[in-house]
Amino acid sequence: MNGHPSDKLVGGVLLGALVTAVFVIGLLYLGIPAEHHANLAMRLGLPVAVSCALLFPLPVLHRTVWRERRSRFVLDEDLNAMLLGRAIGVIGGVALGVTLATELL
Repeated sequence: MNGHPSDKLVGGVLLGALVTAVFVIGLLYLGIPAEHHANLAMRLGLPVAVSCALLFPLPVLHRTVWRERRSRFVLDEDLNAMLLGRAIGVIGGVALGVTLATELL
């Protein structure tokens, strides 16, 4: 075994927060979507949707469809902890990204 499921939880939180914060800052800096055509929910919803599309498909597929193809050393509780950590990280990444964007931009 590689470690405890809490290691996967913390790794998921850090990865989710980093990826989401980068997308929030990047898309707000580039002005995607434009301020004229989008409200605040759309300007924060797009980075969250993009980061979720990058973070969640592989662990969900390993948890459900590819159950037989994954390594026998990866347990279900590790995948559950990873998914929970990434969800918490996305929420924290939005807060971190907005805070950094208001300070930097």
